[in-house]
Amino acid sequence: MLCQFEKLLYPRDVSLVNADSYMIALYHPCERVFDSAGGLITQIKAVGYCLPITDKLRFDIHGRWKKSEKHGLQYEVENYDEVITPSKEGIISYLSSGQIKGIGPVIAGRIYDAFGDSTLDILDTEPDRLLSIRGISPAKLVKIKESYLVNRAARDVVAFLTPYGITANRAVRFYMEYGNEAIKIVKENPYRLSELSGIGFLTADKIAMSLGFERISVERVDAGMIYTLKAAESRGHLCMEKHDFIHECQKILDTPGLTEEMIANRATWLLHNADLVSYEGNVYRLEVAWAEERLAKRIARLLSSSGSHEIENLDDLIDAEEDSLRIKFAPEQRDAISMALTNRFSIITGGPGTGKTMIQRAIIDIYRKIDASKSICCCAPTGRAARRMEESTRQPASTVHKALGLVAGEDGAYNLPEELQDDLILVDEVSMLDIYLAGYFFDAIKKEAQVVFIGDADQLPSVGPGAVLSEMINCGCIPIARLDKVFRQTAGSRIAINAKLIRHGNLNLEYGTDFLFLDSPDMEESADSLVDLYLREVAAYGVDNVALLSPFRQKTVTGVNALNDRIQEKINPLHSGFDEVTKGNKKFRVGDKVMQTKNKLDVNNGDIGYIRSIDKSGGYVSLEIDFGDGRIKEYDSDDLDMIELGYATTIHKSQGAEYESVIINLQSAHSVMLVRPLIYTAITRGKGKVIIVGERKALCTAIRRTDTERRGTCLAKRIKKIMKRS
Repeated sequence: MLCQFEKLLYPRDVSLVNADSYMIALYHPCERVFDSAGGLITQIKAVGYCLPITDKLRFDIHGRWKKSEKHGLQYEVENYDEVITPSKEGIISYLSSGQIKGIGPVIAGRIYDAFGDSTLDILDTEPDRLLSIRGISPAKLVKIKESYLVNRAARDVVAFLTPYGITANRAVRFYMEYGNEAIKIVKENPYRLSELSGIGFLTADKIAMSLGFERISVERVDAGMIYTLKAAESRGHLCMEKHDFIHECQKILDTPGLTEEMIANRATWLLHNADLVSYEGNVYRLEVAWAEERLAKRIARLLSSSGSHEIENLDDLIDAEEDSLRIKFAPEQRDAISMALTNRFSIITGGPGTGKTMIQRAIIDIYRKIDASKSICCCAPTGRAARRMEESTRQPASTVHKALGLVAGEDGAYNLPEELQDDLILVDEVSMLDIYLAGYFFDAIKKEAQVVFIGDADQLPSVGPGAVLSEMINCGCIPIARLDKVFRQTAGSRIAINAKLIRHGNLNLEYGTDFLFLDSPDMEESADSLVDLYLREVAAYGVDNVALLSPFRQKTVTGVNALNDRIQEKINPLHSGFDEVTKGNKKFRVGDKVMQTKNKLDVNNGDIGYIRSIDKSGGYVSLEIDFGDGRIKEYDSDDLDMIELGYATTIHKSQGAEYESVIINLQSAHSVMLVRPLIYTAITRGKGKVIIVGERKALCTAIRRTDTERRGTCLAKRIKKIMKRS
C-alpha cells in the first residue's frame, strides 16, 4: 500500500524515537484504499516497530489490518520500502530526515552534489566513497553505514527482532554477520543469536519459545550449557567443576523431566565436538580453555628460557642506589631488587607502604648501569596506574593496552597485539590483569625479555575472568618476593598500617586524622553524609583526587547509581540554555565526570573522562568526551550504554587508582559483598586520607570473612604440569 507520512502519535516527540521504538503514526494513502464496507479510507493509523516518519517521501508498507474495540481499525506494519523520487529534493530530504545518523541537511547537500541521482546506489554498493565528503570522518561513516542498513537491507531483520527486546544495532550486527540468511537462521535455531555479544540466552530462549521450540530440545539444552559457563565467566570464573556445572545448568533450564543425567549425556556430545573442554574435572568453553592453556605455555616458555644469572658486584650497585636515593633498603627489599635483576621472570607482591614503588625505581636505575643500551618498558593495566608508575619511577609509562597496540572494535574485542621489543618490562598493578590481557602480554614479549610483575595479591582479583596473579604465585614455579613490613611514616601512614592489620585479620585498626570511621547505621543518613563529605573533600583536593566508593551499584540509597545522581545535582545541575541527554534512567550533562564501562578503540573499561559538548541538532545526538592524553571521542545515543557517571564508583572499578582522599560506605545491608579483599582494596586506594561511613559491624564482618568464592581456574596446575615436562 503506497502512502505518505502525516503525523507521529507515539512517541509524541520525534526526539524520543529510537531504531527499536514501538510507534503509532498516521499516513495519507497515495492510492485508493477501501475498508471492508467499501468506504474510501483517507487516513491510515499504522502501528509497529521502525515505522517510516520522513516527510516528502512515499512508502510502500506491507502488513495486515486489525480492528480492536479500543483503538479501532489499525494497520500492523511488518515491513516497508521507501519510494524515493530520484530528484535532488527527494534524496536530500531522505538523507537528512534524521533516520540516518551523522547526516544533516548540509552534509546531505554535499553528498548529492558529489554523486547526484546515483547517491542511493553509492550508499548501497560503495559507501566508503562518502569519505571524500567534507565533514564525514571514518568514525562517522561507520554510524552512517549502520543506520543506513537499518533503513534499507536489514530492516526486515530489525522488524523481526525488536519486538523481542533486541536493539536495532544488535539486529543489524546479526544481519551483517549472516546476511540475507539471518531471519532463516533465527527461525531454525534462535539460540544462534546468543553468539553475538549483548544478546544472551534468556532473550534467545524467549524467541525460541514463541517459535514453538520444545523446552527439552537439544538446541535449548546445548545453549543452556554454554550460557551457564558464560554466566560463570561474568563472575570471574574460567571453568566450573563438572558436577557443579551440570547442577547449575539444570537450575537455569528449569525444565520438568530434564534430568542431570540427560544434561551430562548432552555435555559429553559437546565435549566430543570440542564445543566444551574438560581439564582436571573442570568444564570450559573451548576458547576459554585455549586462552588459559596458551597463557600457561607462554609463562612456562619464559621460565624455561633461562634460569637465574649472576650480576657482578650487585650488592655494590644496590649500595650505590641507596646513596643516590638517600635511603636504606630493608633486607626483604634488597632481596626483591636482587631477585628481579637476576631472574628472567619474577613477581614482587606487597601492600601499601612496603616500598614497592621505590624498589621499581631501584631496579630501573641499576639495570641502566649494568647495560645502558637495553630498552625498558613500564606499563600498568589502567591509565591512572600508569601515570602513578611514571611519577614514582621517573621512567615513561603507559597502559598495557597502549604498549601492546591493543585497540577495541565495536564488539569490545581487541586486535592482535604488536610485538613488544623491550629488554626489561615492568608491569604494575598485576592483580588487575585478567586471563585475556595477560595472554596478549605474554604473546607480545620477545623470548629474551626480562619481566618483573608488581602487584598486591591481597586485593580483589581482576574485573575480567581469571585470577592471574594469585595463580602465578601459587604455581610455585616463579621467583616471588613478598613484602610485608610497612615503612611509610608520612601522611596517610595509618592507611598502610591498617592495610597490614586487615590483611592479617586484625580488627584493632588505628584511627586518626588520616583514617576516620563515622558511625551511621541508617542508610538515608549515610547517603546524606557521603554526599556532604564528598563535596567537602572535592573542595579541598579537587574532583580528580577524591573517590567515593560503595560495594553496590544499585539496590540501596548508598549504591553508586543513587549517589551519582545526587552528586550530579549538587556539582553539575542543569542550567538554562544547556543540553542534557538521557539514556534510560541515566542523565548526562556538559561537564559531567563519566566512566567508560566497555572497551572501545583506545578507551578502556574503567577510563575516566569529562563531557565537553552535547549536540542534539538535526535529530542526531552527539557527545564529545575528553579522556585525557589527547583522547577526545565522539559518542552518539547508542554509545551511552557504555558510559556512566563517575563521581561515585564501585570498589571493584576503583582498582589501579590512588586518591588523596577516599570515602567508603559499609553497611550491614551490603553483607553479601563484605569480604576481606573488598575492604582491603577500598582502603588501599587512599594515599592521604580514608573516611569510612557506615556500621562498625559491617567493617568487622568484612575483615573477618575470608570464605570468598575461589575463582574457577586451573592456570597454576597447567603451569606446574608444563614445567614438570620441560
